[in-house]
Amino acid sequence: MLVGYGVLLLANRQLAALSRYDAHSDGVYALQKKLTESAEIPDSTEMQRRISSMLLPGVTVWLEGAPGAAETLGPLESTASRLARQVDGPVSFREGGGIFLTYANPVLLSSGPARLHVLEDFSADAGRERITQLLLIAMAGMTALLTSALLRLVMEGGLRPLQRLGNSVAAISADGLGRQRLQEQPQPEELQPIALAFDDLLDRLAISFERQRDFVDGVSHELRTSMTLISGYAQRLQRQAEQTSSTRERDPASDVDSDGAAAEMIAPLALIQGEAERVGRLVSDLLAIARDEAGHLEVSHQVIDVELLLLATYEQLVDHAGSRLRLLAPVEAEVLVACGDADRLQQCLTNLVENALKYADPGSPIELFATSQCTPKTTPQASGESLACSAEVVVVHVRDRGPGVADAEKERIFERFVQGSASSRRRGSGIGLSVVKLLMERMGGEARVVDAPGPGGGSDFQLLLRRFSSKDPLP
Repeated sequence: MLVGYGVLLLANRQLAALSRYDAHSDGVYALQKKLTESAEIPDSTEMQRRISSMLLPGVTVWLEGAPGAAETLGPLESTASRLARQVDGPVSFREGGGIFLTYANPVLLSSGPARLHVLEDFSADAGRERITQLLLIAMAGMTALLTSALLRLVMEGGLRPLQRLGNSVAAISADGLGRQRLQEQPQPEELQPIALAFDDLLDRLAISFERQRDFVDGVSHELRTSMTLISGYAQRLQRQAEQTSSTRERDPASDVDSDGAAAEMIAPLALIQGEAERVGRLVSDLLAIARDEAGHLEVSHQVIDVELLLLATYEQLVDHAGSRLRLLAPVEAEVLVACGDADRLQQCLTNLVENALKYADPGSPIELFATSQCTPKTTPQASGESLACSAEVVVVHVRDRGPGVADAEKERIFERFVQGSASSRRRGSGIGLSVVKLLMERMGGEARVVDAPGPGGGSDFQLLLRRFSSKDPLP
């Protein structure tokens, strides 16, 4: 639109210039015709008399080359007339803020040929032209503003259904793929094909997600069942081998070959059992991730006796971890009670202990204990007293004396499929810590790692949960 107004202004200027040329040429032609309409050829004096009788306002005329002719006849004895003498025309030029046109035509006098110069002032027309241009510019600005305002209103009204459609799409969750549909809401006619195509896409996604959930649940169930059977039979065979070996020690007269074979089976059976338990934990982690992405991860919020949970975890893992796993005595005078899911918290602790066994130095201890975190109150106490502490968070620690975690990796190692630099030579899936972070967040807690205190170095993995208070309602 503004380009159109610019073209209009240029066209108006060109038309005004052509109009001035035409008007000046017509005036010069009419003047010369009147000056030479007599049959007798006038001399310079007669020609000047005729010119003086025909002068118009804003017009200056003079003869050039006529003996005895006056230099100028008319009101424009100025710089413009002096400039006009230097050209023959038709020429347009500006001088002193005005616009002038000059033209020179040959005329025949009794004394010989001469040239008739005409200089005309079009400054008034130029002023009117400038006013017209300013009006056009002002009109263009007002039109642009008005058009922009109207277009904004029209576009907002036209885009409002599209915005509502976008909000409806954004409100669809993974759980609602099979229920929520855009066609249930009134849509403009032009958006109905989009809504229909999106609903078809939701149907296909719902079917695909349902198949994925069924597949994950079925495969996880089968794998966990198989791993449980393998682990159970491995334990049974291991106990039998140990019993056979102990019988050989009590009765040296027993079958040496069978006793030697039984002794050789103890280590492989322990390895089978350990690998089965590891694969079982990996399946549980993958199942938790898949259910969370599908929106079906179940996490309860119950009252947890943290010390009892640590004891249960210790008893479950001590056979696997051996003497390296140590359960430290409670450091709090009060019983630590948190809000969360006991099974999920135990799964997180199992992953952290497994991680510590994998990366810490062989034979180094792994400490399991719980503390409370104090948050200082904002109101200071009386003079001489320290700030009061309000214990609001229970912190469960899994501390090792391994190589530690670099500061640049303390956030990244909790991402999925990311392993720290210390794991370059060790086998790992890279999902154990990500599952810990996922489960803690779903319980309303937090997982983090800090440097272990003391000269030995190492890492202190911490699980933070809200501490249950007697004032809190029971979950």
